[in-house]
Amino acid sequence: MAISTIHGRGVFAQRAITTGTIIEECPIIKMKLQEMTVRKQMLLNYYAFMIDEQNEYTGIALGYGSLYNHSDTCNATYYFDKEKELMIFEATHPIAKNQEITINYLGPNSDGKSIENWVNKPEI
Repeated sequence: MAISTIHGRGVFAQRAITTGTIIEECPIIKMKLQEMTVRKQMLLNYYAFMIDEQNEYTGIALGYGSLYNHSDTCNATYYFDKEKELMIFEATHPIAKNQEITINYLGPNSDGKSIENWVNKPEI
């Protein structure tokens, strides 16, 4: 982790990472979405991931999981392993040593999609 030109702090590769490599497996703190949105301005809302298709549960990824910055042209993706209850981060493109590792906050398979509309959406 280091200072990022994207936003605040970011996660950077300590070595070159090849496409398909698991970067990190993070345990999560799981909670109902309703519990997270009771206080709309709560800082943790910015670090949570949706972890189910019904949008009922959210989770805070431990480790570096909740510190990856967003990029519309990300070099990694993430998915929730329900069986292990882990958030998995995987390289979708080669990542050079010291390059920032980024994900698309819109979710897996969103590489190239802009987050602009999501950022400006009304509060839940």
